[in-house]
Amino acid sequence: MAAMAAEFSSGPELLRFLSQQQQHRLRLAVACGALATACLIAQWYLLCTLLFQGLLATPGLTLSPVLLAALVAVMLLRLGLLRAQEVLASNASTTGRQALRRALLQSWQHRPVYQLAQQSPAALASQWLEDVDAFDGYLARYWPQQYLTVLAPLLILLAVLYTDWLAGLLLLCSAPLIPLFMALVGMGAEQLNQRHFLLRQRLAGHFLDRIRQLATIKRLQAVAASRAEVASRSDQYRQVVMRTLKVAFLSSAVLEFFSSVAIASVALYIGFGLLGAINWGPAAGLTLFSGLFILLLAPEFFQPLRSFAQFYHDKASALAAANQLAPLLSRSDFQPAAADTATTTTPAAPVVQQLLISQLAVGYPGAARLQAGLNARLHTGQCLLISGSSGLGKTTILQTLAGLLPACSGSARLNQQPLATQVMAYLPQQPWLIAGSWADNLRLLAPEATEPQMRQVLSELGLAELVAESGLYRQIGEQGQGLSGGQLQRVQLARVLLAPTAVVLLDEPTASLDNQSRDIVINVLRQLKPKTMLIIVSHDPALQALADQHWQLTAATKDATPGLTAAPALEQVQHEA
Repeated sequence: MAAMAAEFSSGPELLRFLSQQQQHRLRLAVACGALATACLIAQWYLLCTLLFQGLLATPGLTLSPVLLAALVAVMLLRLGLLRAQEVLASNASTTGRQALRRALLQSWQHRPVYQLAQQSPAALASQWLEDVDAFDGYLARYWPQQYLTVLAPLLILLAVLYTDWLAGLLLLCSAPLIPLFMALVGMGAEQLNQRHFLLRQRLAGHFLDRIRQLATIKRLQAVAASRAEVASRSDQYRQVVMRTLKVAFLSSAVLEFFSSVAIASVALYIGFGLLGAINWGPAAGLTLFSGLFILLLAPEFFQPLRSFAQFYHDKASALAAANQLAPLLSRSDFQPAAADTATTTTPAAPVVQQLLISQLAVGYPGAARLQAGLNARLHTGQCLLISGSSGLGKTTILQTLAGLLPACSGSARLNQQPLATQVMAYLPQQPWLIAGSWADNLRLLAPEATEPQMRQVLSELGLAELVAESGLYRQIGEQGQGLSGGQLQRVQLARVLLAPTAVVLLDEPTASLDNQSRDIVINVLRQLKPKTMLIIVSHDPALQALADQHWQLTAATKDATPGLTAAPALEQVQHEA
């Protein structure tokens, strides 16, 4: 994982990668913005021509229909170009953020489960929502504007230089001062945004932890202390946000001050030139037409700089988010998942499939191995039972086979392919449900399942009575509130029956069940067995009748030394199929 994550060594590298992926749309957006600037120059030129010819050159009000039609056409064209720029940039941002969220999901899938367990779900949710949304301003506004900040003023400057080179020289001299002073003011903006994102994730995790432990906090009579702690954390977050806003307002004030001074200097030059106070250089040739044209273009010269200053804080926010996400992502995470292309790039799976587990060693990184020298060969229709006392690594074996933990050594291959890359079903000890209806929960793995199919599966598992009165669309409480542990286990198993896979991993499927529910689950597993390979962790003797192979783990295998190629204390009992 460290080698994969190292591909994005920094936040700026991740930003460059995202912008390169959307380069086609973003470049088109820049082109539309540059053309819109050219239309703006033409718009002010036509307007000045209309005013000069209609009001000053001839007596009375005479407006040329041709010039008027051209002015309207240029204005409409500019509006269309601005709209196209906005749509292209917005589509680039949407597509980029969707790709980033898919990459983040793949990164979470590739990370060991123990690493994810160390992070608060609220912090992960903050990464998924706020951190990814922070890239919107960078892709949709900042990236195109950084080029338009050069192209748009350059086009306007050329028009002003062509009209009056001295007025253009005044604009050219004032332009570098604005970004210089803005950079001096906004040097700390990125650091403030970094702290802003970090504090927000910590605050989200802290608040969620207090909500989860609310009952315990009440019992300990620590409500007031917890409230004060949350208020203190919130105030720290408020102070960081206010510092960021201060920097934003200060940089905007600097920009407005220097742009106002520059525009005023151009206006003074034009005024004195028209009055005859300045008669050297091009000032002698100034007219009402050229003076008005230059005055109309002078504010437009600084408008891209204003927009860039406004969007610079979007870049600072995106950079802070990128620095948080870059260590978690790699370029391979942005590639389509293998499961997405399996249906088009690989032939149909054989009816009888083979799972080969060879010299597998499991454990947590940085700790002693829990088990080593695990070997098994399974075919479709066979079952492997894993049993042993607590703490010997039974659940760790299932998590390793499921790809949630990296193997210390050895391999598990399904049809000569790594098992961790294949689609399989894993039923942990603690069932999980979403806040939705029965149908919503059953369709998580089988989105195309029909109501008759769902009712049939529920009937096989003895759950039909629970949905008989209110139907499949009755809401289930958060985390399965209102259902017993045995019912939750059977809901998990119902998902597998609706979407069977080549390999099914089950962790204590009959634990905490009464005799009737246990018999139902065992009967369903017996019916499921011919269609798949079952790997079951259980202490239940009733499941031994299903097992074709049996791993009886002992303490000797847990204490196996690194590099052990065989596990003498690991008993593999072969049962008749």
